[in-house]
Amino acid sequence: MKSNRVIEKIKTNKNLICIILIIITLSIIKQLLLCNYPIMVYAGAKSDDVLMVELAENILSGNWLGEYNYNTLMKGPVFPMILALIKHMNWSYINFVTLLYTISCIIFIIAIRKKIKNNIWLTIIFSLLLFNPIMYEKEVLQRVYRNSLIPSFSILIIACYIGIYLRRNEKIRYLLPWMVILAISLSAFYYTREDSMWIVPFIIFMTISTIVAIAIKEKKINLNLISKIIVLLIPLITLSLFGNWIANQNLKYYGVKTKNVLTDSNFSNAMKAIYSVRPMKYIDAVSVPMEKIDRMAGASLSFNAIAPKFKEYSYNYGMLDRNPNDGEIEDGWILWALRSAVYDSGCNTLKKEDEAYKKISDELNQAIKNGLLEKQITMPSAMMSPFRTSYIPKIIKSFIKTVLFVTSYDGIKITNTDPSETDPKYFETVRKFEEITNDRAIYPPNSNVKELEGQEEYIKSTTFSTNILKVIEKIYCFTGIPLALLGIISYLIITIINIKNIIKKNYDDLENWIFISGILGATFTLMIGIAYNHVATAYSIILLYLCGAYPLYVAFSIISIYNIFEKSKLKNNN
Repeated sequence: MKSNRVIEKIKTNKNLICIILIIITLSIIKQLLLCNYPIMVYAGAKSDDVLMVELAENILSGNWLGEYNYNTLMKGPVFPMILALIKHMNWSYINFVTLLYTISCIIFIIAIRKKIKNNIWLTIIFSLLLFNPIMYEKEVLQRVYRNSLIPSFSILIIACYIGIYLRRNEKIRYLLPWMVILAISLSAFYYTREDSMWIVPFIIFMTISTIVAIAIKEKKINLNLISKIIVLLIPLITLSLFGNWIANQNLKYYGVKTKNVLTDSNFSNAMKAIYSVRPMKYIDAVSVPMEKIDRMAGASLSFNAIAPKFKEYSYNYGMLDRNPNDGEIEDGWILWALRSAVYDSGCNTLKKEDEAYKKISDELNQAIKNGLLEKQITMPSAMMSPFRTSYIPKIIKSFIKTVLFVTSYDGIKITNTDPSETDPKYFETVRKFEEITNDRAIYPPNSNVKELEGQEEYIKSTTFSTNILKVIEKIYCFTGIPLALLGIISYLIITIINIKNIIKKNYDDLENWIFISGILGATFTLMIGIAYNHVATAYSIILLYLCGAYPLYVAFSIISIYNIFEKSKLKNNN
């Protein structure tokens, strides 16, 4: 018996070494394929890509986010901070983002290995996550913008919560590494984009599931239960502390304690007040029509003061919507019109604009209270336009479109030849991006710039990698929808089996179902949020907003299929 155990242990260790070697090999191959890849510079994106680089330059100079303007605190500071770190350490942006995603995939495999013992399936899961086309797509990896971090942080957060849940009965010291990684990744994720709330339902679900499972095992309140609950709160405490640090930095440099003006300021209060005024007529994706602007100007002196500028900017932004000739502006652009109007009306500091937004908010709310304006119900977030029952069928269609967009890999583009800009007036900005990322951009072949020297050879050096990546991308495109369908069917079967088992008071498979449901829930929340935004606000079914869904849907699908495979195998053995 002892010799059998020794043989089994040697076999297990051999299998473990084998999968580690495979993971390392695949990781190196992925890194080599992308190590010399060009960046994509959108030099005209003053409020997006260019803003991120400018903020990073200010951080490097020790001046926090630099001189204040209406754009400064519109977006989370994490991406500029990471960009500044990359420059400071003389790293490559492409290499950093690729390596971060690889590490995230490895941590995910470590997390689920507690439950998935089959090394072949672990290798399949890792490979499908690692080579997911979203992480070498033009708009996500090559574009120097914050969305390149979202897939990595999404996988890390999911992995850590699953890792903690599956190891909940172990000693606290074994949970702490998961907590540290989770605390860092959650804080970074939450302050990278302003729409990070989609991950919150998953966090709540997994936290409650973990606490309940620990409590059931312990059977009574004791020190071990209390200690583990406290440990589970560490990531949330860290998130709060990091947010407070950001707010204090803004207080120090700009005079107002706020983490972000979109979600934590009087601007968000003003937006909510504006949205809460009922319009006289309903227009798709337009909650602030021109007639409503006139009525608000008549009811609020503060709003009246900025109304001319607001209308002017509304007209400019209105030319970008789906009906550019209707004279109205979609809700996705309304906040930019408001911020531009207030800033250009003399409120050119954070303190002045915050006071202006407070007056607008107070006066509009008072006008509603006095009956001068009629009120309508708003969404919990000030950044979401009011819900209408007429949206329901459109949201369903939009959700289906979103699912198909992700699972079919529609819109994915892999290229090593696209020039960043064709207009010479932007070339200096492109050079600035190259300098901060330590990576190379592509210039138009007919340009008269020194960067063209050696560019043809450079493109040739990345062509082999590009061709391999395009082949991999075609495989994902071909298998994406079938994989999603098999995943959903497998999950439904698992759910039915679990319901039957629970009725029989058999909870053996419940653990698997809980963490698979968590992944599905996170993916669903992101997709339904995008679907709503697409209908109610602005065109949103794009890679930048959905990039976090790609690795999650793959993880959900393949783990669900694995569970059915294992059950079938067990049934055949019996």
